[in-house]
Amino acid sequence: MVDISHTLNKIIENNKLSHTYLFESDSLETLKSVSMEFATKILSDDTRSKTMVESLNHPDFYYLQTDRATIKKEDVQDVMYQMSQKPVQSNFKVYIIESFEKLTVQAENSLLKFLEEPPKNTIAILLTTDKSNILPTTLSRSQYMYIPRRQDETIEELSHLSQGLQQIVSQYGLDYHHIIELEDRFSKIVTESKKVAELWLKKDARALIRLTSLVELCKERKDYFLVLTLLDGMMREAMYDVLQIEQSKLFNIELTNLVNVIQLTRNLEKIEEANKMLNFNVNNMLVLESMIISSKG
Repeated sequence: MVDISHTLNKIIENNKLSHTYLFESDSLETLKSVSMEFATKILSDDTRSKTMVESLNHPDFYYLQTDRATIKKEDVQDVMYQMSQKPVQSNFKVYIIESFEKLTVQAENSLLKFLEEPPKNTIAILLTTDKSNILPTTLSRSQYMYIPRRQDETIEELSHLSQGLQQIVSQYGLDYHHIIELEDRFSKIVTESKKVAELWLKKDARALIRLTSLVELCKERKDYFLVLTLLDGMMREAMYDVLQIEQSKLFNIELTNLVNVIQLTRNLEKIEEANKMLNFNVNNMLVLESMIISSKG
């Protein structure tokens, strides 16, 4: 992380700023931290400016984030309007769009012209944990940087979790803010997800009954996405077991001799489909039930 910070500092010192940056990492928290530091240094690295940026109250700074499944055209238009104004306190205006892969096609298209011909001294910092769904035209207009995860970023905040749970958070790049919000529910969600996964792999009808207990722990839509991430990890760990590939085990799923690669591949496909259905705002419980029922074919 020292290297990337050094690189970004040199860009500012040498007056080599690009108008658009695309930062990718497997950790959203690392992206937030690095982008906020970069924005602060661009605007002015004094204590007052830093405090204003961190509190999202700097007049020349805009941070777009949402807990919704998508970022819509209206959200992006608000950013463009704010950034079209002249700087008030700094020589630059900087905006960050978190989880850029959430932009709808309409939203991304409306932003493309703005990225191609931005107002003078306007810097865009786009954050993503998966650039595969971002339009090639957006990628071509951006200076891309991969940001390695900060290894120690979650240690203090997640000290209340067991070492095993901390490893799960780290291995799967889970949003630690979300994990902190869940408190003891995170441990329960992992436990119930494992029970559902084991019954699912046994093709046991009780998987649907167990699913009800799991759903009761999910209060927000992002909790369901977390469940799918955990189930995906469990199926992949099981796949390594079946293929007799050595690996560090985080879930220790109990398998029967009947579990095979074809079944695991089908389950992984159903988890991927479930993620897409959640993004289209299909009923959460229906998504999970359909995932398990349809995989039996």
